[in-house]
Amino acid sequence: MKKKVLVLYASYGSGHKSIANYVAEYIKKEDKNVEVATLDILTYSMRVIGSISQKINSFFMLKTPVIHNFFYNLTSTKLGGDVIDSISTQIFKNKRMENAIKKFNPDLIVATHFFGPSLAKYYNDKGIINAKVITIVTDYDVIELWMKYHEDVSYFVVANKYMKKDLIKRGVDKNKIKEFGIPIMPNINSKFNKKEYLKKYNLTGKNKICIFFGGGGNGSSKTLPYIKKVAKSNPKLDIIFVAGKNEYSKTVVDDFVANNGLENVRTIGFATNVPDLLELCDFVISKPGGIQLTECLYFKKPVLMIRHSGGQEIANYKYFEKEGFGMFFKTRWGLNKHVKAILNNDKILKKYSENMNKKCNNNDSIEKVYDLIKNIL
Repeated sequence: MKKKVLVLYASYGSGHKSIANYVAEYIKKEDKNVEVATLDILTYSMRVIGSISQKINSFFMLKTPVIHNFFYNLTSTKLGGDVIDSISTQIFKNKRMENAIKKFNPDLIVATHFFGPSLAKYYNDKGIINAKVITIVTDYDVIELWMKYHEDVSYFVVANKYMKKDLIKRGVDKNKIKEFGIPIMPNINSKFNKKEYLKKYNLTGKNKICIFFGGGGNGSSKTLPYIKKVAKSNPKLDIIFVAGKNEYSKTVVDDFVANNGLENVRTIGFATNVPDLLELCDFVISKPGGIQLTECLYFKKPVLMIRHSGGQEIANYKYFEKEGFGMFFKTRWGLNKHVKAILNNDKILKKYSENMNKKCNNNDSIEKVYDLIKNIL
């Protein structure tokens, strides 16, 4: 009989879903004798409340980072974690969810969102399932909600040694904590040809190349002042601006480029070839989202970070700065000043890259997670 693995996530942002899909696809690729399914718990929530909670979360992250950060810090406390967990009980633990989990009947639940372990404990305690649990923390910080019911979790997968130390300090068994890094599995083009990509984007290869991730959705509109300042002030820097699904941002940048006669900017919408873009570039400008930073770390590309949304993104950029993987900038002027320094001094990027190669060797994280899963099964 096939063993069953259920990967739980919640689509508050794209990170939890991306990691869930990476893990599920890797298991499917490696072992046909394991049945794998992913489940977005938001699709089984109370329909109206779940949808509203998603929209509120997105609004606070994009429009009011200060308020988002306040609530994030609140959930970092035990009291705040208990309150949020009790609310989630009402939103997610319903008959539709129960039937879906009961029907699949997993041997193992892999949670990439902090509501996952709570759901697993609830249905295990009711005797509906008998599943072990692995929690994968998808950012560079651990709030209280990630470690709730840690006694019932078999293993925690975390990004770095600081998170491991924090969990141990807060009472989690050190033997349960695996410092594997955030597991990703980029679709790498084994036949990547830099000359072909330079030709594709009409670049000479003589200038440094920056991939500027606009943030996608409504978020990319907030990065427009940054791309305008850097693009206009640095004609010797070739920039590929990735607007994501925000067509408005792409139009604004296209108009700005045309109106100012700039020849150093290329714009694209939703990118399906992010690994190739990261192979091509010298450095990245981006919001400090967990998945985006992890992809940059995978390809050892320094990151200049802008426009955080509060909460975990503050922890993310602080970790990257602490390790010397890049820098965070509050203003477009600070960012532009550093970009100019990079263009005039090759040692800056070289140092960032050296730190990434020296301090972080997590490219095999997903393989380690898979081995852990196989051992449990």
